[in-house]
Amino acid sequence: MNSEMLVHAVDDDSRFLAALARSLRGSGLGVLTFGNGEELLAELTPDQRGCIITDLCMPGMDGLELFRRLKGADIRLPVIFITGHGDARHAVAALKAGAIDFLEKPFTEQTLLDSVHQALERNAAEREVIAERVAVQQRFENLTARERTVFALVVSSLHNKDIARELQISPRTVEHHREHLMLKMQARSMADLVTMAMLCGVRDLHV
Repeated sequence: MNSEMLVHAVDDDSRFLAALARSLRGSGLGVLTFGNGEELLAELTPDQRGCIITDLCMPGMDGLELFRRLKGADIRLPVIFITGHGDARHAVAALKAGAIDFLEKPFTEQTLLDSVHQALERNAAEREVIAERVAVQQRFENLTARERTVFALVVSSLHNKDIARELQISPRTVEHHREHLMLKMQARSMADLVTMAMLCGVRDLHV
């Protein structure tokens, strides 16, 4: 997995693209530049970290089509659209497509940096959620069938006596199962356990 946060900049205007890259690199950011969307798509993989800055109005594949192609390839990097032909229709289309921001040329370097840092922070937060979901799913898969049943019942807000009745065991045994489950799932509280149930999709599971 590529662990480096990179800004991927796409624009058919080579002079503007070079100036954009200088501004970003001058702020200590890693930057890759591309003259069109096809070049970017050939380079990216779903595990790449960072964000994308793309011109909205380009010959051939425009920014919105590039964004659709990225989603189709399961590449979920935050996208910032830029254009020299900005109007309300372009902005609405870009934001509806899922862009994190829309910048109209000319924009200040600070505006650019603020938008890029926001995008990078979002990507970092999203990747933390993904990593947590994977870890929780792995713990869940290591549970026995009985433990999964207890898991589903415990996070369904049933009282111990109701779970005991459902499983035909004693409330004390239910409590023992609950404590064991918390340890195996590495949950510090019931709230943690409920969150984990939602992350791995078993909140309402009765297996």
